Amino acid sequence: MKEEEKDNDGYSYDIYTPAEDTFMLADAVDGLHGDNALEIGTGSGYIATILSKGFKRVVATDISLEALIYAKSSNYSMGDVEFVCCNRADAISGISFDLIAVNPPYLPSERIEDATVDGGRYGIEVAMGMLKSASRLLRDDGRMIMVISSLARYDLLLSSLHDIGLEGRITARKRYGFEDLLLIEIRSIKHATQQHQGHQG
Repeated sequence: MKEEEKDNDGYSYDIYTPAEDTFMLADAVDGLHGDNALEIGTGSGYIATILSKGFKRVVATDISLEALIYAKSSNYSMGDVEFVCCNRADAISGISFDLIAVNPPYLPSERIEDATVDGGRYGIEVAMGMLKSASRLLRDDGRMIMVISSLARYDLLLSSLHDIGLEGRITARKRYGFEDLLLIEIRSIKHATQQHQGHQG
């Protein structure tokens, strides 16, 4: 949901505020624990705040400086979160993450006119860019959790993960209006191979 928000000084921002997809992702990450967590495209900061309850260090990125200003000053920002203004996770280095949370823009669109909702021709191009950028930061035993819509070609996304050393599976599906919201858990192929070998041993 895109809404115009105002901070305490009355300054207006176009922010993707918490909606059904946000809450679905929030339910999936709430209660998880670890050392480091990353959220890509934090928007309002809602998910990052939930992550801060269970992780020692939380980094949240957004391409919009205005979104980060809002996230830092909003009622959602109650925990200790490091906000970084960058595209995807491109500016993050020197740290690996146990968990990476992503609620990408996923509406199919010929052009990216609204960065909060437009996901590319098949609705997955922006999401794949985020996953590719973050894959180098994922610990071998870490995982990504992403929410996406049935309006997007999520089947192509799943089949394309192997190209960047990842594999994913749908862990939840929820009907919302004229679409299904899907929760996808993504892990490194290396981790999956190690687990398989461990079971064989």
